[in-house]
Amino acid sequence: MSVVLTIKNLDKVEAMFRKAPAKMLSEVHNAIKRSILIVEKNAKREAPVNKSYGGGNLRQSIKASMTGKATGEVVVGANYGMYVHEGTRPHVIVPVNRRALANKRTGQMFGRMVMHPGTQANPFMERAVEKSEGDINREFDKIISKVFI
Repeated sequence: MSVVLTIKNLDKVEAMFRKAPAKMLSEVHNAIKRSILIVEKNAKREAPVNKSYGGGNLRQSIKASMTGKATGEVVVGANYGMYVHEGTRPHVIVPVNRRALANKRTGQMFGRMVMHPGTQANPFMERAVEKSEGDINREFDKIISKVFI
C-alpha cells in the first residue's frame, strides 16, 4: 500500500537547500519528523476499532519513524491492516487445523467451509494523509521563513 503526499513549495525548499545545505538539512529533518507524527496521529484517529472484540490493535500498530536524515514513514504494523484499508473480495474460508470453523470466544460453530462476503475498503491512511496535508505544508512553509527570510 502506498499513499503519496505532495508538499507545496517543495521546489523552493530544494532551491534553498542547495544554498544552505547544513542548516536546511536540519530544518527539513525536523519538519519531516513533525510531519510524520501528524500523519501518525491522524491515522490513529481514522483507523477503525472493532470494540466488540476489544479492538484497538490496528491503531496501536501505527507507528511513525525517521528512515533517514530527510525521510520518514508511517507504518501500519498489524498484518491485517492492508485488508482493512483496501478491502477484500468475497472468498471461501476453510479451517486450517480443525474439522470445522468456530468462534472460540462465543462457542459458535460455522461448519467445514464458509463463504465470506468480503469487506468494504476503509482507506484510513489516505484520509489521514489528506487531513494532514495542510499542517504538513505549514511545517515546510516555516522552513522557508525560518532559514531564509
